[in-house]
Amino acid sequence: MSALFPLINHLIQQNPEQQRELSEFAGSIICISLTGFRLTGRISEQGFLETAHETADTNITFHNSAIQKILQGGQPGVGDISLEGDLVLGMSVLPILGGLRYYPSEDLARVFGHVAAESISSRAGDIGRTMKKIGKSIAEQISDFSHEPESPVIDQATLAAWLEEVDKLRDDVARLNERLDRLERDIWID
Repeated sequence: MSALFPLINHLIQQNPEQQRELSEFAGSIICISLTGFRLTGRISEQGFLETAHETADTNITFHNSAIQKILQGGQPGVGDISLEGDLVLGMSVLPILGGLRYYPSEDLARVFGHVAAESISSRAGDIGRTMKKIGKSIAEQISDFSHEPESPVIDQATLAAWLEEVDKLRDDVARLNERLDRLERDIWID
């Protein structure tokens, strides 16, 4: 049994509605691929994933762009995920998997008790809000700084023009090198 199945099943267990929906696909085998990692499992009657060695009925591949969007708190788009095999199954299971959420407070309550878990969750929330405020403040300061006339920060149009000039110079240098090579060959031939 893959070491990830208990983690995924724990996540499924924390989401009873998604677990019920997955159980409707009992017996189906799905393969989930992300960043070079593949996990193939059979959906049990209880809605959990079990080890499967057979060919998957559907393959769901999360491309790197999907992972980046998820980590940044965004939603993957159509081009970020691909489906192979039973497309109906894949299209049915994908939103169920996307609806899975991790609730750390449940695990904290199980380990430390409800009172301590609430305190830890509250403090973690306060720290998260403080970090967001700090990040927002830094972003605002950078934005204000970039609008100053003596600011070394350039706007996007200036950067694009500069990059275009760099490309032209690179092309000019390449052409010059080709001419020098031809001239050198012509000198050695004569």
